[in-house]
Amino acid sequence: MQPNIETKYLLDSSNQFYQDLIGYKPEKTSLQQIPKNNWNQFTQTRGLNPKSSGIYFPRNQTAVIHEQNPLSLFHEYFGHGLYSEQSLSGRKLVYLEKKLLEEEKQKFFTGKFTLEDIQRFRQQNQTFQELDEFRKQNLLQYETFAIWTEYLLSEENGLKDLFGRKYDSLQGQEKEAVDSAINCSEQYGNLATFYASGLARRTTTERVKGLLEGLCKNKLDSIKFGVLFGSKKEFSDIDIYLVSEDIEPFSSDWIDTRIHTQERFEEGLRNFDIRVTDPIFSGEFILGNKDYFERQKQKLSEQPITEEAIQYNLQKSENYGKLKKENFELCDQVVNQRSYKDSYLVNALAIRNGLRLFTKENLDSYSKRASAEGDKPLQFQGGKK
Repeated sequence: MQPNIETKYLLDSSNQFYQDLIGYKPEKTSLQQIPKNNWNQFTQTRGLNPKSSGIYFPRNQTAVIHEQNPLSLFHEYFGHGLYSEQSLSGRKLVYLEKKLLEEEKQKFFTGKFTLEDIQRFRQQNQTFQELDEFRKQNLLQYETFAIWTEYLLSEENGLKDLFGRKYDSLQGQEKEAVDSAINCSEQYGNLATFYASGLARRTTTERVKGLLEGLCKNKLDSIKFGVLFGSKKEFSDIDIYLVSEDIEPFSSDWIDTRIHTQERFEEGLRNFDIRVTDPIFSGEFILGNKDYFERQKQKLSEQPITEEAIQYNLQKSENYGKLKKENFELCDQVVNQRSYKDSYLVNALAIRNGLRLFTKENLDSYSKRASAEGDKPLQFQGGKK
């Protein structure tokens, strides 16, 4: 059944909204609309709840909804559909469902079976047991994301009152979770809420700039410049380097910020500090004073190597080697102290040899090349000297 005019408009407008905001829309999910007078028959033949207004089938990635039901469209097609396509837990759900489907096909290949036969088979099936446990563990997040999607798309499509009636029916843990998602989107922005929900992060400089506008708000003007760096993989942290006097470092399981004052940044430049040079040479400029940013990069490429810079890197390496959880003040905003202990040592030896290696990747390559040529592992001998 082809979508009616209203549904097609909502599909087109919502797809465009998602494409602009997060860089993708539902791509593998199909939509099936059932006329209202056929809904009871549809649910009864599949053992489903006839009082529901829609359902999503992960095993074939199909959203089935009542005809002319915008909230169900938002919930099933965009909520469950997008979550199943673009989150790791959603993809695992689809994988387990499809695996179970193949096992059921092998068991019932003759075509003669009942719903009771399937239920008995599932009670003894290991894949079903794993799937059932996984569903229970992720159900709240799965449903919360879909209801928040209703809220979001209702706002975007002028259907706020329609969602309001749905919201009034929420209660208990589900209401608390939905409130938390709505508060997150109002406080930090929609993009941050998508990422906090575990969806894929297809970053661009413009998208990250919008993300920072939501996260930093009235402190955005304090940013001297910002850089997007790191692996930029869909399910890796978003790594951002900022120079600002007013913003404190913040991080979560999807974003990691490295924030220096201008004084700390320029000190790092003078001393070829890898935690300063790596983001500005491996990353992409996001926002701020681009002339200042480019001048500092040029200055770094031309400035002389000093004994002070060598000793600075040796001291940083020693500090990272001593670093413990209760001594984070030794080194700023640490993530992997062992990695940076080695990087600062390699950097000290590289600049002593007249080499300017501005990125961590270049330092790693230099270290591996030195080892391959037969040099001993890089280490301290007799202290800093």
